[in-house]
Amino acid sequence: MKLQATIVALVALSTAAPAIAGPAGPDDATAPRIAIDCAHPRLPPQHEVGALLGQHNIGQVYASRAALMAEARRACRRHEARPHRVVFERALPRSSEPRRMADNRRSD
Repeated sequence: MKLQATIVALVALSTAAPAIAGPAGPDDATAPRIAIDCAHPRLPPQHEVGALLGQHNIGQVYASRAALMAEARRACRRHEARPHRVVFERALPRSSEPRRMADNRRSD
């Protein structure tokens, strides 16, 4: 389930990234990404999938690659938007706000 959520997040970010991203910086060129051509889909190399998802177990990478290709096929078959290719990119780390602890003391 966590794998599917990761892949769905990657797809969502890959479709929204060009709209919110600014000019490409030097770090963008080295970020792992996988592009799948809808006209001629091919399995991406396992080492690229592992680098994209941060996985090192070959069994996990094999299963992730299959799930990634299934998601790419679904994206390519959507009727409302027929993309020429589907791009999966690593999600940028979100800056999390500091967590606040609830004050459960009584004021009596």
